[in-house]
Amino acid sequence: MPSNSDPAPVTPGPSTAFPLAGVVEVVAHRGYSARAPENTLSALRLAIDAGADAVEFDLHATADAVPVLLHDATLDRTTDATGRLADRPLEALRGVDAGRWFSEDFTGEPVPTLEAALAEAALSGVRVYAEVKRSGVAPEALVRTVELVVAAGLLSRTVFISMEWAALEALRAAAPEALIGYIVERPRRAEEAIERAGGDSRALVDFDARILLARPHWAERAASAGVPLATWTVDRVDRAERLLGLGVPPITTNEVGAMVAWKRSLADGGG
Repeated sequence: MPSNSDPAPVTPGPSTAFPLAGVVEVVAHRGYSARAPENTLSALRLAIDAGADAVEFDLHATADAVPVLLHDATLDRTTDATGRLADRPLEALRGVDAGRWFSEDFTGEPVPTLEAALAEAALSGVRVYAEVKRSGVAPEALVRTVELVVAAGLLSRTVFISMEWAALEALRAAAPEALIGYIVERPRRAEEAIERAGGDSRALVDFDARILLARPHWAERAASAGVPLATWTVDRVDRAERLLGLGVPPITTNEVGAMVAWKRSLADGGG
């Protein structure tokens, strides 16, 4: 990827729906997942304490349609339980340990509900990027997700993102003013995502960073359509600098501390 293949820096028109606190928005990927077990309240708190501008987390639904923070459809990788989350009601998650796999320091960390995660965000003022996962798109769960965000007073600070674009349409049906983000994990989906977001002042496109770094013309295409972009997952400052030069200020990262320090250096004139 030679640097001379990059277009000149591009910036979509300012979006009042996605205001930035500074030139960069540091988005904590699954919370501060380099320092705490992903998608836990500890990870969210550490990210907020480290200075993240936003927190991102993944949502699946229990058997009784309660949205909880979990990346996988099963409990096997990040808890001491096994099996599909969708087969368990919320009550059956009591006592499930979502922290010890990462470190004994986090033994007893629960699988958090969306309601609990929103309470943390509401106290801090950060933006929320809530990713609705593929198995979490049951209509009842989607409606409950929106209801919880509205009840927390966070609708204007929450961006619902998903690879399942039909889920975003269902969320919009439940809350027409909701902010949404079309996740692009494959290059072949880029054009359609930009077309869907074009002309929608409350929509953005959230790219896998590797796509934009390899094919920076997509940033130029989005800018020409007035579509704001976000990107994931970026743990190196040099890559974050390239993406910012492409007009992509929301940087989703596991390494929250390093990205916050970089953002501060930009504010101090060091970048």
